[in-house]
Amino acid sequence: MIKNYFKTTLRHLWRNRLFTALNMLGLAIGISACWMIYRIVDHEFSYDAKLPNKENIYQVISAFSSDDKMGGVGAPLYQGIRAEIPGLEQVVPVFYQWVNSAEIKRDGNEIFVKEDPQKVIATDVSYFNMLPYTWLAGDKATALNAPGNVVLTQSRAKEYFPGANPEHIVGQTIQYYGRDTVRRTVTGVVADYDMPSEFTAQEFFALREQTYEMYMWTNTNGSDKLFLQLKPETDVEATLQLINELDARHWKAFAEERGSELQRGKTYELLPVNDIHFATGVSDYFGVPKTSKPVLYGLVGIGAFLLILACINYINMSVAQIPVRAKEIGVRKTLGGGRSHLIAQFLSETAVTAFIASILAFAFSRLGFVVLDDIIPAGATPYGGVLLFFVFTLGVVLFITVCAGLYPSWLIARVKTVVVLKNSKLSALPGRFSLQKVLIVFQFFIALVFITCTIIVGAQLRHTLKADMGFNKDAIVLVSVPWKYLSDPRYRDKQFTLLGELRNIPGVENAALGTIPLAPGGSFAPFQYDAAGEHMVERKWIDSAYLGLYGMELLAGRNIRQTDTVSEYIINESAARLFGFATPQDAIGQPFAQRGNSQHAIVGVVKDFHTLDFYTPIGPLALMSEKSQLYTFNIKLNGRSPGQQWQATLNAVAEQWSSFYPAHSFQYRFYDEALQALYQQERQIAKLINLATAIAIFVSCLGLFGLATLTAFQRTKEIGIRKVLGASVASIVRLFSLDYVKLIAIALVIASPLAWWAMSEWLEDFAYRIDIAWWMFALAGLSAIVIALLTVSWQVIRAAVANPVDALRDE
Repeated sequence: MIKNYFKTTLRHLWRNRLFTALNMLGLAIGISACWMIYRIVDHEFSYDAKLPNKENIYQVISAFSSDDKMGGVGAPLYQGIRAEIPGLEQVVPVFYQWVNSAEIKRDGNEIFVKEDPQKVIATDVSYFNMLPYTWLAGDKATALNAPGNVVLTQSRAKEYFPGANPEHIVGQTIQYYGRDTVRRTVTGVVADYDMPSEFTAQEFFALREQTYEMYMWTNTNGSDKLFLQLKPETDVEATLQLINELDARHWKAFAEERGSELQRGKTYELLPVNDIHFATGVSDYFGVPKTSKPVLYGLVGIGAFLLILACINYINMSVAQIPVRAKEIGVRKTLGGGRSHLIAQFLSETAVTAFIASILAFAFSRLGFVVLDDIIPAGATPYGGVLLFFVFTLGVVLFITVCAGLYPSWLIARVKTVVVLKNSKLSALPGRFSLQKVLIVFQFFIALVFITCTIIVGAQLRHTLKADMGFNKDAIVLVSVPWKYLSDPRYRDKQFTLLGELRNIPGVENAALGTIPLAPGGSFAPFQYDAAGEHMVERKWIDSAYLGLYGMELLAGRNIRQTDTVSEYIINESAARLFGFATPQDAIGQPFAQRGNSQHAIVGVVKDFHTLDFYTPIGPLALMSEKSQLYTFNIKLNGRSPGQQWQATLNAVAEQWSSFYPAHSFQYRFYDEALQALYQQERQIAKLINLATAIAIFVSCLGLFGLATLTAFQRTKEIGIRKVLGASVASIVRLFSLDYVKLIAIALVIASPLAWWAMSEWLEDFAYRIDIAWWMFALAGLSAIVIALLTVSWQVIRAAVANPVDALRDE
């Protein structure tokens, strides 16, 4: 019997190739979307998921009074916690290190130099006690017990010493060049950490024990991280309270040492290790890119909706075929086929269709991973193992078979044999038509939510990238002097000589040195004005050409003078208001000081401009000039000569650069491209929504095509009668199209509140956002109507232009 079901199924699918292809295509798209989303979400949630004792491991993060959070801490904190806080298994400092280059002498006196080695940290044995590294050579207990020791991962060891065994690498020396020149001895090699993790270090220096000065307790460095492994019985909240009390005592001691009052500007929080990867609100400049949990949950919802849409499409297409299969149904029932046999036959057709669609979906997903490579996280792959894909496919096939195949099968089983044999085709299936309309409404409800979200997200991104930022960003090229050259005596102060040469290049309108106006993160420090107390203020360093190059408006005072050290300040209007100045002019000449430094006069007030992003309101800002902080070139190209002339100008800049610095160090980027990169996550969300919208519309239109086919078949005689009575083709098309417009209008009414709520929540994160307008929903509805009418017009017009004699001759 099973063999008979299978043969009959294949014959039916082949005989109805168009509907079979449409069904398989719709299901394959839905399944591939689900598989890709599953692989992405599974990868993101796998970060440190297998870490032993993960429920007891926390990262200490800094929370500032400005509501900002940072993954770094004060450097001495780990020493204080080790000395005073009970109930801790491990206290793990992870201090990121900057290295200009590493020089390795290999066999045969070959010298290998690695420039700018990344993922280098300073730590101690507690790091390896907390994390389950496998030691290939060396002793964990003693590997980092001396200042000149270094441990390498297997991949870094192979890069430095290719072909050497881990045992032979131990004892080799590496010369590191940076702020200091240090020769270190390799004392251990560990296997690479083979799981997605926030712990990505490749080289481990021995952390040098030192006595920190008291002021270091008040500093926060984003590169100095601290992790704690608590004992199982330890109270987390009580431990956190003790840490903050410890820190507060040292702040107070520093204030007493300095002989002045000092307001503590931060507290510490404990972040569970499983939440680190999703802590998008915590600034972390040296970690793995963060992922938003709501975005992942949204992806899961999109995948579920797309699969449901594919099932609805299959239902509509299957029901549309029922009238065509009238004779087959009648003959089967006459020959003794019971309801169970008919249901089993149609369920087997669904299962085979879903299985073939699953195989096709795997090919689609592989293609999708290539096409969407820029938005798929590194490490997520289209493969999850044969067993995993088999289980996934089996689950999907069963889900589709039950959800998409059960209703058409049950509907067919209810058909009366006498009706079929009398009329040769079905003209009425109880309850069929109303449910199909409900399913079409649901399909377009989902599609309209996606369309509306696409319109609103696109509008916000355009607003973000094209809105007035308070400065002119067009035709500006950024080039930074690599920091390793800044500390090299051979290149000291060369950027100032180069600046003058760049200004003489044809095509360069202006050039300045200084911190770029808007960038991720920023440098903040406490500033004091006697009458208004102390507040955290963002700092940027500029030269005298900076304001003019970016077209920034001075509201009062004068431009800054370029000096070797800070001697005067320009503040923005937000800072002027914060420190109590009634007008910008009132701030001019007033003494202003960064905590612990000398007072200097405010010489100018500049109009507010964005410095972080559109998520963050414009805050207080201090501009100053200091020779050691000026290393980024801001080059304004002649806006009247784009294209090839710009390229010629950049070639001339590169040639001039090579006269001062190594040619390979010249790396430029246009500022507007850098600004777009700030909103990479939003652009990825927009791309995903656009793709989901396209899939939802396509699958919905497949279902609509099935409904239009059914309608045209069911109402053939009605159309013939109307034409005989004088109805025009246009009036018939209008009459039948009106039914679909009504369905979409109902879907729009249902979808609009949900889309408005979802987008309102998303826009809440932006300090400067668009207003959601009525026309966005109207545009979404109009788009859906146009797409739907284009989908059904072929079937309706074909029925309308048919000869009425063919429809009525058997009456």
